[in-house]
Amino acid sequence: METLTPFFIKYLPLKISLAAIENAELPAFLGSTIRGAVGQALYSDTVAFTYLYNNHTLDRSGKDVLNPYIIVPPLSDKTSYRIGEELRIDLILLGNAVQYATSLIHALQSAQKLQLGASRYSFELKKITHGLNQRIIWQDGHLSEIALQSIILPYQTLPDVKQITISLRTPLRIRRSGALIEAVDFLTIIRNITNRMEAIAKRYGGWVDELEAERVLILASEVSIMQNHLEMKNINRYSNRLGEKMDFSGLLGNVQFEGNLTPFVPWLYAAQILHIGRNTTFGMGKIEVEFI
Repeated sequence: METLTPFFIKYLPLKISLAAIENAELPAFLGSTIRGAVGQALYSDTVAFTYLYNNHTLDRSGKDVLNPYIIVPPLSDKTSYRIGEELRIDLILLGNAVQYATSLIHALQSAQKLQLGASRYSFELKKITHGLNQRIIWQDGHLSEIALQSIILPYQTLPDVKQITISLRTPLRIRRSGALIEAVDFLTIIRNITNRMEAIAKRYGGWVDELEAERVLILASEVSIMQNHLEMKNINRYSNRLGEKMDFSGLLGNVQFEGNLTPFVPWLYAAQILHIGRNTTFGMGKIEVEFI
C-alpha cells in the first residue's frame, strides 16, 4: 500500500526570457514591476486575469485570498539593461492555475512588447522554458503544449539534521497586529510555511495533513536561535496602477537555528519553492536553506 506524504501540491515552473528593445534603467528589485507588466498583457483575457490576478473576487467569504502564482525576479542588483540584453524571470503557477498557462503565454506573445518601470521601457518575449526539465515551451512563435507539465512539490527528507541556516534572498514580510515583525523565531517560520501550504492546497488543489502540521508546530517551539544576522531593508516602489508608492520593506540576511530539525526538512524544502510571508506574488519571502 502506498504511503501518502503529509502534503501534495502541484506547480508549473516557467523560466521566461525577455530582451530589451531599448536601453533601460529599472529598479533593483523588479517583482512588482514585472507583475504589473504581465498583468497588463493578460488583462484583456478576463477569465485568466481574474483567476490569476484577482482570485479574491471568486471568493464569497470576504477573506484575503492568495493568488496562484509567484514571480521571482533576478536576485542581483542590476538596474541597467542595454538594447538586446536579456532579462530572466521565473514565474511559478500553483495547483489548478496551470490550466491558464497557455492563456498566459499567448498574452505575453500577443503583447508584442512589455512595458517595464515608471518610464515604461520596452522588452520583448524571447523564450519560455520549463524550470525543472529545461524543455522549451515557447520560442519564435511556436508553443509546445506537451512541455506544459506540472510537477509535484518535492517531499525531501534528511536524517540527523541538528542545525540549519535560513538565508532570506528577498525581503520577508510577516505582519503581527498590523505591523511588520523585525525579528523572527523558528516557530513563526514554520507556522507561516504550514499555513501557506494549507491555503494553497485548499484553494488550488492538493492536500496538507493538518495533524502533521500541528505536530511540527509543537516541535518548532523547541528549536532555538544560534545566530541572527537579519535586518530590516526599507524598499519603496511606485505603483502605476495605484498611482502611489508601495512599501515592500522586509527582513534580509540569514539566521541559524539548532535542535532536532529533522522533522522540518520536508517543509523547509517546500518553502524554498513556495516562498513565505506576504507579497509572495512579487517574489518576496524567497528563502534558501542549508542543513547540517
